Amino acid sequence: MKFSSVMFMSIIVLILSTVMMVSCNSWLSLWVCLELNMFMFIPVIMWSTSDYEEEGAVKYFIIQSLASAMLVISIFYSYNLSDLEVVVTFFLAMAIFMKMGSFPFIFWYTSVMKSISWISCMILSTWQKLGPLLILIFFINSLNKLFMFVSLINVLIGGCAGCMQSDLRALMAYSSVSHLGWMMSILSSIYKILSIIYFFIYTLLVLPIFFIMMFVNIKNMSMLFSSNKISFKYVFSIMLLILSLSGLPPLSGFIPKLMILSILVLENLFMSVSMVIFSIVSMYMYLNMFFTLMMYYYLNMDLKLELNFILTLCVMISFMMMPIVMI
Repeated sequence: MKFSSVMFMSIIVLILSTVMMVSCNSWLSLWVCLELNMFMFIPVIMWSTSDYEEEGAVKYFIIQSLASAMLVISIFYSYNLSDLEVVVTFFLAMAIFMKMGSFPFIFWYTSVMKSISWISCMILSTWQKLGPLLILIFFINSLNKLFMFVSLINVLIGGCAGCMQSDLRALMAYSSVSHLGWMMSILSSIYKILSIIYFFIYTLLVLPIFFIMMFVNIKNMSMLFSSNKISFKYVFSIMLLILSLSGLPPLSGFIPKLMILSILVLENLFMSVSMVIFSIVSMYMYLNMFFTLMMYYYLNMDLKLELNFILTLCVMISFMMMPIVMI
C-alpha cells in the first residue's frame, strides 16, 4: 500500500472537516462538514484496493447517505415546524446515531468494520465518532431520556454481542459500541464535557491495539493461538491493552468509567448500577480470553523472555496503573 498524495489530502481534509464542526453555528454548516468528512473517508477505506474494502466502502456510503438525507429533512423541518420541535430533534438525533453507529443502527457499523483494513478500523472507531459526538454535546439538549436509554442498550449489546465474536475486528467494533454507550451516558448531565475526556482516553487506549494488530496482521482469535506466527510478547501486549480497555481496575481504562460513574451515581443510581452490571459481561469475556491465552502459551511454549521485553512490560504495567496511584 503506497501512501499517495490523494491519501494524504484525504486525511488532511478528514481532520479539518471535524475540527471545523467546533466553530459551526448552524445545522446547515454542520451538515456540510459531515458530508465532507464522509467523502474524504471513503478513499481511506479503499486504500488497500481489495474486494472487501470496496464492499465496506459501498456499505459505508449507503448508510451515511441515508443518514444525511434524514439529517437534511430534519433540518428543513426544524425551520418550518417550530411546534414540533421535540419530534424534529428526535429525528436529528436518529440521523446522528446512524452516522456514528449507535443503537438502533449498530449492525451496519460492525459489518463495515469486518470488511475494512485495520487502519480504516482505527479511524472509524476513533476520529469518525468525534464529529457526531460533538453535535450531540453542543446542539442537542432536550433528549435526556433518549440518551440514557440508547447508552444502556449500547453497553448491553456491545458486551453481549462481543462475547460471541471470533473475528477481532468485529470484537473491536462491539467494544467501540460499548464505550460509545459510556460516552453518551453523561450527555443527560450538566457535565457533558466528560464525554470528550472519555473519548480521548479511549482513543489513547485503543490506538496501540490497532497498531499491533496491523503490524502482526491478526484477523481472528485462532491466529492468537498460532505460536509459530506471532510472538508471545505481541499477544501478551494485546491482551494487557484489551484488559485495560475493558475497564478492569486498577488499569488505566478504569479511570474514565470511574469519572462517569462518580457523576451518574449522584444523578441516576439505577442507570449507574445498570451500566456496571452490563459492563461485567464484556469484562468476563476479556478475562476469559486472557487466561485462556496465557494457559495455552504456558503449556505450549518455552517462555524464555528477553530482558528488554521484561523491562518493557514492567514499564507498560506501571504506566497503565499510574492513574490509580494519582487518585
